Amino acid sequence: MNSKLLVVGTIAYDTIQTPYAKVDKIFGGSATHIALASSKFNLDCSIISIVGNDFEKKYLDLLREKGINTSGISISKKGKTFQWSGQYFSDMKTRKTIDTQLNVLEEFEPKVITELSNPDILVLANLHPEIQIDTLNQIRKKPKLIVLDTMNFWIENFRSPLNKIISMVDVISINDEEALMLTGENSITKAVKEIINMGPEFVIVKEGHKGASLFYNEKSFFIPSFPVKEVIDPTGAGDSFIGGFVGYLAEQDQISIESIKKALIYACAMGSFIVEKFGSENLINLPAESIKLRVNAIREMTKFENQ
Repeated sequence: MNSKLLVVGTIAYDTIQTPYAKVDKIFGGSATHIALASSKFNLDCSIISIVGNDFEKKYLDLLREKGINTSGISISKKGKTFQWSGQYFSDMKTRKTIDTQLNVLEEFEPKVITELSNPDILVLANLHPEIQIDTLNQIRKKPKLIVLDTMNFWIENFRSPLNKIISMVDVISINDEEALMLTGENSITKAVKEIINMGPEFVIVKEGHKGASLFYNEKSFFIPSFPVKEVIDPTGAGDSFIGGFVGYLAEQDQISIESIKKALIYACAMGSFIVEKFGSENLINLPAESIKLRVNAIREMTKFENQ
């Protein structure tokens, strides 16, 4: 029987401008990218999210074609789908948010139906922390693993509920700048120690093109990124990273330190694919053989770095 993965996050229309091109209203969102990345693994994935009356049916059909359960996606008749617009500059790391339209996300009150209320792994993707808390409170039995993602907007504006949800999870995935912002510290080592004191057993710090580090029990483990030849669009890289991370773990009989370390390799691999094209395009028809080759390449890099 496949493990059950539940992803709670956004489904969005993204408008993205990079030095290469500009694309308007493409299929995106944190839940979308995580679910598509995790669908490459042997598991049962479900999404809880909300879309508006402008959302195209073809995208729901696409998710279903990839084996993703969409029964937890609400379709509002009152408004439009969440929209985000952003611009990346020449270094492809510096990003400017041009416009954020919450739209139906403002009315989102997640309803965890019985069918979805007992996941093995729960991902609380980038979303308002109060919605994350509300969802977690509706889960009937504590999952084997609860993974949280957040970003600077929630850190700056919703600290009280964010601190609460951080105390309730097993793993938090955060980038290096956000870790420093969250804690007010000036070094990652100090920041991670403080975050672990807030509740999570594991902290994953993403460092973009450098890779990612896992921190736990005063220990750390680093995995380098796969060296992508050309970054076209970094949007969703962190979400695809999480999709690879939980996708691998969902296939394992048990979650251990060693399986979490191996999952980080798959996370870095999946995060590297999405940046090579705009939106979720590169995840949709990604062959299993391509994933295997990239995972093996990162493993070889890790062996070298550990010598």
